[in-house]
Amino acid sequence: MLARFGESALALENLDQILTEACRLVGTALGTELAKVVEVQADGHTLLVRAGIGWRPGVVGHTRTELDDPAPEGLALRTKGPIVSPDLDREERFGVPPFVAEHGVRATVCVPIIGADGQPPYGVLQVDAREPRPFGEAEVDFLRTYANMLASAVTRLRANTELRRRAEDNERLLRELQHRVKNNLQVMVGLVEVQARRAHAASAKAALRAVARRIEALRLLHDKLHLAGEVDRLDLGDYLGQLAGGLLRFHEGEAARIALILEVDRGIVTTPDAAAPLGLVVNEFVTNSLKHAFGNGPGSVGIRLGPDAGRVGLELWDDGRGLTAGATSVGQDTTGTGMRMIGNLARQLGAVPVWGAGPGGRGTRLALTFYRPASPRLGGD
Repeated sequence: MLARFGESALALENLDQILTEACRLVGTALGTELAKVVEVQADGHTLLVRAGIGWRPGVVGHTRTELDDPAPEGLALRTKGPIVSPDLDREERFGVPPFVAEHGVRATVCVPIIGADGQPPYGVLQVDAREPRPFGEAEVDFLRTYANMLASAVTRLRANTELRRRAEDNERLLRELQHRVKNNLQVMVGLVEVQARRAHAASAKAALRAVARRIEALRLLHDKLHLAGEVDRLDLGDYLGQLAGGLLRFHEGEAARIALILEVDRGIVTTPDAAAPLGLVVNEFVTNSLKHAFGNGPGSVGIRLGPDAGRVGLELWDDGRGLTAGATSVGQDTTGTGMRMIGNLARQLGAVPVWGAGPGGRGTRLALTFYRPASPRLGGD
C-alpha cells in the first residue's frame, strides 16, 4: 500500500486526488470504512474535511470544525503526536464532532501531517471505525509513515504552485512591458514624423522619415507579440508580410503601380531577438526598392521565406533597375547607408548577405540564410 501510494504521490499533480487516494489506501489497509484528511485553513484555527472516503455527501469539502474544539483532530494538532481512541464511548479527553457521531463512529486514530521546514502542520490523517477497536502500535506507525509521505507530496505541490504563480506573474509583467514598449515606440514614430514635417531641407525630411520607418518596424514587432499574448515567440512569415504591406501603404504614390509578391511559409516561429533585425532588413530593402528601383514606372517587390537545408532562407527581390556595377557582387562594399545597415543586421543573425540580380536577370536580389533561434517553450517546433 505504501509503495502504491508513493507512486501516486509522485505521479499526480492534483492535491485532492492525492489526499483521496491516501484515504482510500489507508482505509483498505486497516480495514476501516471511514478515513479522512482534515486540513488546517489559512487562518490557523479552522479545520476543513478536505478529502475522505465513506462519508455522506456534503461532508468532504464542506464540514468545518475549530482547532480548539474538544475533538481528536485538534488534540493531535496541538500535541503534534498521534491520538488513539479504541472506544469513543469511554473517551474522557475529548468529545466527538456531531458529523462523526452521525456516522456511528466508535473508534478512531489520527496522526498529524507535519509541515515542511518548521512550518505548522498541514492537517491530520485519520481513520474511523464503527466498532470499538484497539489500534496497535504497528498500525499507528503505518499511519505516521503515510502522513509523512503526504507531507512531502503537499510540500511538492505547494512549491510547484508557487513556481507556476511566479511564472505567471513574470509573464504578465513581461506582457505589460511589451505593451508599454509598443506604445512608446508609437509615440516615437509620431514625434519623428512631426519633426520631419517641420524640417525645411529635403534631405532632413528623408532622413527623419527613414528613421520613423525603422522605428515602425520595431513597433509592429512588439504589436504582434502583444496581440498574440506572447513575449518570446512570433510567426516570422506573418510579421514580415505585414511589415512589407505596411511599407507599401506608407508610400501611397507607389502602392498603385508596385505589386507586392509574398511567398512566405507560415509557422516559422522565432524569437523577437531574431525577428527584429530581419524586420529591419526587410524595411531597408523594400524602402530602397520603392524609392530607387522603378522611377515612375510599374514594378514588383517580392519576399520569399522558407526552410533551407535545416536553416531558414529569406530572399528579397525587385525587378527594377538593379544595383550599380560595383555593388552587384558584394553589397557590403557599397557606401549606401541602407546596404551597410543590412550587412550589420545580417551579422547579428550569423548570416552573410548575398546580393545579385533579380528574376530574369533584372532588378536586385538579396538572400540571407540563418539558423532560427528557438524559444525555450517551442519544444519540437
